[in-house]
Amino acid sequence: MGRRALISATVAVAAIGAAVVEGLTAGDPTPTSTLIPDAAFPAAMVALPGGGLLYGERLTGRVMRVDPSGGAEAIGEVDVSTEGEQRGLLGIATRGDEVFVSLTAPSGRLRIERLGGGVVWAGPPSADRANGGRIAFAPDGTLVVGVGDLLDPRAAADPTAPNGKMLAIDPDGPPGQRPAIISSGWNNPFAFAFAPNGTLFVADNVGGPGDERLAIGNAGPDPVVLGILPAHSVPSGLAVLADGRLALCAYLTRTLRTYRVVGGIAMPDAVPLATDCSIGVIALADGRLAYADEGAIRVISP
Repeated sequence: MGRRALISATVAVAAIGAAVVEGLTAGDPTPTSTLIPDAAFPAAMVALPGGGLLYGERLTGRVMRVDPSGGAEAIGEVDVSTEGEQRGLLGIATRGDEVFVSLTAPSGRLRIERLGGGVVWAGPPSADRANGGRIAFAPDGTLVVGVGDLLDPRAAADPTAPNGKMLAIDPDGPPGQRPAIISSGWNNPFAFAFAPNGTLFVADNVGGPGDERLAIGNAGPDPVVLGILPAHSVPSGLAVLADGRLALCAYLTRTLRTYRVVGGIAMPDAVPLATDCSIGVIALADGRLAYADEGAIRVISP
């Protein structure tokens, strides 16, 4: 696989350093409303253009469609392996009426499928942790997947291995395709999102004290760090707001917090939007955020 960035970043990044996020003040979170009160581990979500969303249940492989008022129906299901800590249905993305899902298959491999339409990419063997697996379409139509180091950090530097990389997938290619590398050197880039201008923001779960970071993932072959996140927060979801702020959900701290990127440095807003976000956040078509914990999906105006 050749090392190249497919999507040009348009954010000016000059003399970027790692800003340590600290000194946050307490306050009251923004009021929320519950969209789905009985969601079953909705680890993958994607907004629909006309409002509402799709979500995938990590442990069952079931995909649900939700209308803006909260009405939900199942639209499909995929076979998943859930052995270990971080396997199952991991990501979901749409292109028109097509639905793509990423998952750990019963074969043990990390895989991308078209819902009801076969395998798009037969990826590497999965691991108990650090699989990554989130997927999203870039503004230029590229399907991007974040792959963790699969518990083999040394392979992240190997240009022939998918470990620890943001990869570009041809959604119409054969299952055995070799994805192009967008960037390397990641631990578990599970939380990422594109800005409208094509900039790829990634919250990497590095796993060491003080090493979890917010970065740009398509400004070069390596992550361009915008800030260091609180240690052991475990970023699990990232969304880009209409005003350019980033909304970050963290699994262990269970906070949904916004960040402003100014001069190449990401700084947090003092008060979290919510304190019950653990497994994902997306920006809805109407500007609100939908975020999830293990048993519910809620909406909030940022």
